[in-house]
Order: sequence, then structure tokens, then C-alpha cells
Amino acid sequence: MLVSAPYAYLAAAGIDPHAVRVATLGNNPSIDTATQPEDVWSGAQLGLLNGVDHKFIPRPQSALAMEVVSDNANDTAAGTGARTVIIGYLDANYAAKTTVRTLNGTTAVALPENVMRVNSVIVVTAGTFGGNNIGNISVRAAGGAGSTYSYMTAGFGLARSSAFTVPADAIFDVLSMLLSINRTDTQDRWGTFTLCVQNSAGRLIKGIELSASTVTPYRHEAADVPLNVVAAKTDVWVRCEAVSQNSTNVTAGLFGVQRLGLPVSII
Repeated sequence: MLVSAPYAYLAAAGIDPHAVRVATLGNNPSIDTATQPEDVWSGAQLGLLNGVDHKFIPRPQSALAMEVVSDNANDTAAGTGARTVIIGYLDANYAAKTTVRTLNGTTAVALPENVMRVNSVIVVTAGTFGGNNIGNISVRAAGGAGSTYSYMTAGFGLARSSAFTVPADAIFDVLSMLLSINRTDTQDRWGTFTLCVQNSAGRLIKGIELSASTVTPYRHEAADVPLNVVAAKTDVWVRCEAVSQNSTNVTAGLFGVQRLGLPVSII
């Protein structure tokens, strides 16, 4: 029996061997009018650290040594917090890889090789049923004196970032874009967001600009037609360009399909 289904469903269900579902979910807990614009990722709350302003997601120009560390001693092999994490990353050639690291509390654990981009960090095992990371977990430059490239806020179990970098052998079809202003008080707020696309040479294009408010969260899609086709070795993420009030908490995410194909980009 022949069964038809939308392409995005086939990819998400693992039925198409040449495609895989990709979903990002970023949060920036506090954007002020004086610091806007800011990228939508949890690491923005680090602010100016080691001389690096983390309101924009740091991106190394070449692969470098990285390490993962918690700021809480309970995130360790026999602790009550996160014990192991799986890190999805791209190596020096933009090849997609994963590594499982056993945490050692506030002592950093090295990643197995130099890293170009970190696409995901997720808690795999925890010491308490229903638990996850007790501390904030960072993937940062080795030695801790440089940038933090991925950041997991305590209690969430995954690093919340709107960003995704396309591996060398793939294309990313962005099918949906989710925007939200999270209500933290009785005031209505709004924000303006852009979809940022930056290639490996550093050229940045903002292909879509949209607004959302606490009254009207926004999901942008086009009936399984890609909003944007992002080429190999290209970064894509959501930036909040402006907010109406200080201390605005925003969420943004992308959904799409990573597939094999010709290395072209349509903006």
C-alpha cells in the first residue's frame, strides 16, 4: 500500500534516509533598550565575560579546543545533578559529530577534538529521577579565558539557542520560525526579530524581519515551502533587534529539514 505524507513529516520520522529534522529553541531572559539588539540564546545573560560581549553568539573563525563545565559541584559522575551530556558539534571541516562527556562538577572536561561550532548540548543522565542540571553548564574555550559558545541554564536540561550551523555536506530548509515575548509581569511588551544568515566568510544577511508581542506570539511558515534555504557551512539564528521595555524575556526557534543537496542559498 502506498502512503503519502508531507516531506517534513517523513524527515522528522526518520523515513527519508537523506534528511533529518532540525529544531532550535532559544531564550534570552532579559533584553534592555540600551543593549539591543541581542541574539536569542541563553548565553546572553553572561554579558561581558573575559572581554567578550555575549549578547551576540560568539563564533570562532577556526576550530579550537573547547571544554564543558558546570558552576555546581553536583553536576558530576556520581552527583545529584546532570551526570553526562551529549554535545552535537561541527569539527574543523564542518562535519557533524556528537560526543558524550561525563561532567566533573566545576572542573572542566575537554572535548575530544577542536570544534568549529556547537549545535546542541543536552543532558543524557542525571542523579535524580526527574532531574537535570543543578548548575549552569558552559561549553567554552579551553582554559576558560575566552568565549562561551553554548550555555545551559540551571534546571532546563538543554542549551537553549536559536542558532544552527549547517554541516559541510548538507542544506537546511527553514520551514517555520517561532517568536514569543514571555510575560513576566502585567505589562504588555513587543519585540522585533530578524532571521540572520551568515556564511563562513562572515557575510551577514537578515532575510526576514517580524514582530511579536505578549498578546500575539507569532509563528511564521508557508505551508511546507521553505522560508529560507541555507547553504552548507552557514550559520542561521534569530536576533531580537528591538524591544519596547527593559528586562524583556524573549523566546525564538526555528524548525526545518537538513538534507543532502546542492550547496545553494536562497534569501
